[in-house]
Order: sequence, then C-alpha cells, then structure tokens
Amino acid sequence: MEMTMKTKEVSEQLGVNPTTIQRWMKFFNIHCETNEHGHYFFTDEQLVVLKTIQAQLQEGKKMKEVDLSEYSSIISKSPSTDTNIRKQTKAVSVRAGVYEEKLENVLKRVEDLEAELSKKADEVVSYQLLKHRSEIENMMKMLQKLEARIDKMEEKVTPEEEVELPVAAGAEPKRKWRSFKQMFSF
Repeated sequence: MEMTMKTKEVSEQLGVNPTTIQRWMKFFNIHCETNEHGHYFFTDEQLVVLKTIQAQLQEGKKMKEVDLSEYSSIISKSPSTDTNIRKQTKAVSVRAGVYEEKLENVLKRVEDLEAELSKKADEVVSYQLLKHRSEIENMMKMLQKLEARIDKMEEKVTPEEEVELPVAAGAEPKRKWRSFKQMFSF
C-alpha cells in the first residue's frame, strides 16, 4: 500500500515552501488525490517526481526545461505542459490599421495631458508671483510707515544736541551720535 503525505510533510522533506509544491503540481499537471477541502495527498511515486523536479531546478534548468518523460504515467493525461505554455505565450495579432489608430489615440491623449499639465504649472507660477507681489507691497508699506516714524523722531531730536555717553575705561568722554536714520540708510 502506498503511503500518502500532506503538502506540509512533502515540503518539509524537500526543504521548500508548501506553495512551491502546489505551484509545481499545477505547472507540471501532476494529478494527486485531494480531500474535501482541496488539500493534496501525495504518494511515494509523486514524491519521487517532485524530487526529480527539484534536482533539475537546482541544476539551473528553468521550469519549462525540466524533463519528466520517464514519469509520464504519474503525470496527468491532460494536455502537455508544452502545449499549455505555447497557448499562454501565443501572440495575438492585430491589424496594422487598428494598431495605428489606437496609437494615435494614445498619443493625442498624452499631448492633451501634457497641455493640461503645462497650463496648471503656469497657473501655479502666476498665483505664486501674485502672492509674492502682494507680500512685497505689504513690506513696502510697512517700510514707508517706519520711515515716516523715524522722520518724526528725528524732528524731535535736534542734531546740535550732544548726548553724553557713559565713560568707559579708556573711552573718549564725549561723542556725537549720528542720527538714527543715517545709521540705517542704504
């Protein structure tokens, strides 16, 4: 009587992930028993096939290059994997006119999107310039107010008045202050 193993047991024996075992089963059309939940049960023969697959893959072969011809009795009688692969990779031909029409539509949509993007970029730059301009105008108004206040303060202080500075060690005892506006003039 053949011993049956679950996917997890087979994956532990081979040292691969259980999903790898399932992928190999589907790719190579290896038929095996399943329970009501769809879980695989493997026989010793199927384990040998899986070990052969693993060995060939470890040699550097691709899955489509693996040779299982000696195990044809174990592999399902459904269409061969080569036929399935050819069906999956068969190119779909499209008439040149249809292709060119679709290409033109795509190119037109790309041009439209580029135009919209350019327009949005221009709008953003315009908005930023207006915002900066209003900030500069506000700063200019503030500078004009400060200048007016400085002028009023200078009118109150006469330039002939001398202001005594505290005498520090080695400092000259009397100096004239320059006007506040002169200190900060540009």
